[in-house]
Amino acid sequence: MRIGFFGTPQLSSDCLEKLLNEHEIVFIVTAEDKPRGRNKRVTSSAAKKFAIHRGIDIFQPCSLSDPEFIKKIKKYNADIFVVVAYGKIIPDVVYELPPLKTINLHPSLLPQYRGAAPVQWALINGESKTGITVQVINSELDAGDIVVQKELHIDKDLTAGELFDIVTNESGDLLNEAISSLARGYAELTPQDHNRATYCGKITRDTAHINWEKDADSIHNLVRGLNPKPAAWTTFRNNNLKLWNTSPFNEDIDLQLKPGALYKYKKKRLIAGTGKGLLEILRLQPENKKIMDSLSFINGYRLAENDFFV
Repeated sequence: MRIGFFGTPQLSSDCLEKLLNEHEIVFIVTAEDKPRGRNKRVTSSAAKKFAIHRGIDIFQPCSLSDPEFIKKIKKYNADIFVVVAYGKIIPDVVYELPPLKTINLHPSLLPQYRGAAPVQWALINGESKTGITVQVINSELDAGDIVVQKELHIDKDLTAGELFDIVTNESGDLLNEAISSLARGYAELTPQDHNRATYCGKITRDTAHINWEKDADSIHNLVRGLNPKPAAWTTFRNNNLKLWNTSPFNEDIDLQLKPGALYKYKKKRLIAGTGKGLLEILRLQPENKKIMDSLSFINGYRLAENDFFV
């Protein structure tokens, strides 16, 4: 199969590796180079770096509706277009081009968690399962017919980074399965039940700010859902601080703490009060410091009784 590929981040690059084992990638469309990181150095996407390494033609259009861009990609006579985290809406003048149309990989059990950041939001919301869906693109966001779908179990301590690794390992094979079934004409497309659709938005700085009035389980889910990026944060002694790993504290002790109040349990474990229940802090990162465990934090900051996370 001749594939035109649209994608940008590392997930896209990993999927390309799997697709190339069975198909021909005739071109890659990826986001424009842009400044990244603290130094604002102009950096190419993971998909572009992969394309350069493999000698695949690259397009980085400002607009996918540009007639010149459309004219160029038409000449490749791709059988199908594949979209993996490209970052822009694909217009109908593009997704209708190939004979087998255009498929998109979405890391959720559609119609649940349409939109941005489905991996993070599944964890933040405490879901016990999620999945990966390959769907045919149509005019509505993540609303096309389902080609294949795979369910994934979510452990209660799984982080977003760990879930992304699982998604990455499974996605390439699932795309190959979808492409093969479409090419051979035996794919049974399943319309989505739009009445069951849920939506998730982008993760903002406000999303990542911990509200200590919430219960311990909710805060724990926020922390793991935003690990490693952008990381849940709070303030300590008027400075920002990131939480990397936590655990609801379920030991049978008579301890009442106000939301955000800190307590040294057995002088080596850090406990925080919440709106309901206690939360153990396992790994954290004060502003301009390296990630540390709770004991290092306790010893380094000499916690006082009136210390709070806010």
